[in-house]
Amino acid sequence: MRTLLAPSPALIDPPDVLLLESADALAVELAASFLAEESARGGAAAARYLESDPREYETWLGGALIGVRGADGSPAAGGGFRRYDNTTAELAQLWTRPELRRNGLARRVLRHLEPLARRAGYSRLYAVAEPGHETLRLALRACGYEPLGQPGLEYLGFVKAL
Repeated sequence: MRTLLAPSPALIDPPDVLLLESADALAVELAASFLAEESARGGAAAARYLESDPREYETWLGGALIGVRGADGSPAAGGGFRRYDNTTAELAQLWTRPELRRNGLARRVLRHLEPLARRAGYSRLYAVAEPGHETLRLALRACGYEPLGQPGLEYLGFVKAL
């Protein structure tokens, strides 16, 4: 696996989509928004995020984190991936501001993360949709991710070959 040191302008081109490092202001805002929503929902994702090291998403460790800014400059959506194993990256922190959902932002985030993962040397992406994340399940399916189990499972994994 090779790590991504700098994005190609062709991979991250629109000015409202930014490749981030964990300490960037937009990354911190995205993480805070993600945590607030997950904590209110009682989701396990918040607890796992607090136990993880945000630097796992740094490009030099084989990860990536992107953010999409809204028209006012505030976080609109974002997500990242981190190394799962030599061939697989795990998608995480996929989040869209609630009032902006159902506008294609999650698909847009995935469309930017996938070539970054491919460029980092991964051949597939993996994600887990937790209870209460039906919109994430729909977005993953719409982007070609295959479920790893029955749709009724509380925690449903998805995978996509790159």
